[in-house]
Amino acid sequence: MSDLVIHGLFRHLSFHNVDETRRHLTEALSAEGFRIFAIFDHAAAAQEVGLELPPTQVLVFGNPKGGTPLMLMAPTLAIDLPSRILIRQEAHGRSEVYFNTLAALAQRHHLQGKNQEVMAFDKKIISLIRSSLA
Repeated sequence: MSDLVIHGLFRHLSFHNVDETRRHLTEALSAEGFRIFAIFDHAAAAQEVGLELPPTQVLVFGNPKGGTPLMLMAPTLAIDLPSRILIRQEAHGRSEVYFNTLAALAQRHHLQGKNQEVMAFDKKIISLIRSSLA
C-alpha cells in the first residue's frame, strides 16, 4: 500500500520488520549515492528513560551536492534537510514507511525555480522505497 496520507507525506507499507526495512532502505540509498547522515532510534531513547515505544526509527539521508544549492536559494530549507524517512512498526508487526516529499518542503520554504529537480528527487526516492521493499 502506497499513498499520500497528508499533503507532502508519502506512505508505504513494508512487510519487513523495522530493522530489516531500515537495512533495505539504507543499502538502496547508499547504492544511489546518498549519504546516510544518521539513524535515530526513538524506541531505544524512550527505553533509556523508562518509557515504551514500538520500534520507531528515522533514517536521515541526502547528498550535499544536491541539497546545498537548494539551501542557498531558500536558506530556511536547512531546518528540514537532509531528508528523512520514518520507519515505525504498526500493529500487525509490519513497518510503515513515511517520507516527507521535497515538493512539500519546497513549498513550505518558498523554493522557486527548481520544480523539475524537486519532482525528480521525489520520484527517485518514492521509486527507491517501493523497489527496495518489494
